[in-house]
Amino acid sequence: MSEDDATEVRTWREAGEFRRERVSYAAEEEWVAARERIDGGLDWGVGALVERDGEVLLVKQDGRWLLPGGEVEAGETHAEALVRELDEETGVAVDPGERLAVVRNVIRRRGGAPDEERSFRFAIHRATAVDAQTTDDPGLVDEEIEAVAWVTELPADTLDRDLLVRLRGG
Repeated sequence: MSEDDATEVRTWREAGEFRRERVSYAAEEEWVAARERIDGGLDWGVGALVERDGEVLLVKQDGRWLLPGGEVEAGETHAEALVRELDEETGVAVDPGERLAVVRNVIRRRGGAPDEERSFRFAIHRATAVDAQTTDDPGLVDEEIEAVAWVTELPADTLDRDLLVRLRGG
């Protein structure tokens, strides 16, 4: 889902973690897809902040950079999902660590009734690379991951860039 000027973001600290709520407004086609995915069981997603030698691991998907990660599947712990997702998306083996932040993503139907919204949560965990070698074939067949990179500076088009700067101690 693309962010636009109508996206509302609020960030605060609670119990030693960052919390963020992102409210975005979806056009009909995006709304239907988001509603079906969330109603179909998407409750949590996870992402990993993996750093090494001043660099952070990112993936490029749908034209923007973001932390590698994805949906927590039924019966999986957050740690298990992180390990699986990082392997699938980047080829990097990780040891999951502490949870740093929780983002509540709220999607509202553009022009819809006030009750036409869905939400899911996304937990950002620190992780340590056990094997930092990235794959030449990132993502699964149905994922459109364009690139995997270790970067020193977060690109301007990084999702939640300001939050990631804070999480990296900047």
